Amino acid sequence: METAKFETCPKCGCQSMKNIIYVKHGKEPVIYVQCAKCGSFVAGYVLKTYISDKTYETLLEIMHLESCTDSRDFTHKIEAFSKGIEEEYKRALEIAKTGKEKRKAEKIIGENIK
Repeated sequence: METAKFETCPKCGCQSMKNIIYVKHGKEPVIYVQCAKCGSFVAGYVLKTYISDKTYETLLEIMHLESCTDSRDFTHKIEAFSKGIEEEYKRALEIAKTGKEKRKAEKIIGENIK
């Protein structure tokens, strides 16, 4: 199964969101999503892995700064990681733009976890 959609405010229908990153010592970070238009709470997500546009830094964090003896091997890992993230993001965006997915986010995520 492959699907994607834009987050939508349940109160006003806006698709413009703000992420609030909440970190508490000893706990996994939580991302709270707030509607940028009306300020309503939209969703919250427990964060296992963070991926940013700085793929080099992200990969280092994921690898927990593992030592890599072969710099060419490490360079290839970074390039493959960056390409994979970029391709997946573009695919998700392409699917979301179709607007075909009408289920609520919790339904989509819940079905995927099972």
